[in-house]
Amino acid sequence: MAARIAVSRIIHTIHAVTDIHRCRALYQDALGGLVFAENYFPAEDRDAALLYVTDHMVEPMAPRHPDDLTKPFARQAARIGQAFHSFEIKVADGKAASDAFRAAGCTVASDYGVFFFVRPESTGGVLLEVCELGMPNDPRDRGNWNPAVGAGHAGRVTGLDHIACVTADMAAVLRFFTEIVDGEVLADERVVSPQPARRVLLQVGDTRVAFLEPEEAGGGPFGAFLNRTQNGIYALVWRVDDAERAKAHFTGKLGLRLTEVHCIAAGLAIEPDDFLGARHEFLET
Repeated sequence: MAARIAVSRIIHTIHAVTDIHRCRALYQDALGGLVFAENYFPAEDRDAALLYVTDHMVEPMAPRHPDDLTKPFARQAARIGQAFHSFEIKVADGKAASDAFRAAGCTVASDYGVFFFVRPESTGGVLLEVCELGMPNDPRDRGNWNPAVGAGHAGRVTGLDHIACVTADMAAVLRFFTEIVDGEVLADERVVSPQPARRVLLQVGDTRVAFLEPEEAGGGPFGAFLNRTQNGIYALVWRVDDAERAKAHFTGKLGLRLTEVHCIAAGLAIEPDDFLGARHEFLET
């Protein structure tokens, strides 16, 4: 059996949008996001911003010319709409990882050498970016980075609890994340909320990722999620230290609608339509 590919961290979650400026401002105003870099990537004709919400990096990304479907990101954005696009894992050697994934039968796309994507059919349903490089100007790489950088913001976010994904094929998830890369199972259990499902919680690098497989594949919120065009990420689930103050902040001058419907755990969420298609959930801890 080939050695598993080591993942040192999950670098970020990509949020595909049409308006990069509006999205960046929403993360800053609602969640206390701190932007540390912006860039344009000509090969994919897309703009991006890099920001931290406390300890987790998010990358809002928008095609500059969304009608130019010759570009991979524009095609993806047209396919899934405004939504979470993927999350990215850091490896030591991008070329070696690409070769290993291909040898394991995975489908690799948009391979630029130092970074590439693994398609959802190879991972159990989530689009995965793989990269050997650090992000430009990343404060975490400077040696004095503090994950509590967002403390004191009115959104009350203290950290990322986990990335929540929905799958129709848990066997494929476990094969990829525990046999091909070095993820570890933290829990494997049955949950009933928001619908009966198998929930496997994994440690992938420095981040927890939960995969939920509904017992009734075509029903409930997870079935509805699987039945639409998406790349597997259901929600980012954040910890907050004061849910009532967070609610007041979201619904006050920001005017964001909240819901407790279809939440992964006993918490609340911002209506995805109010957050450019992305589902952000909050648990008081």
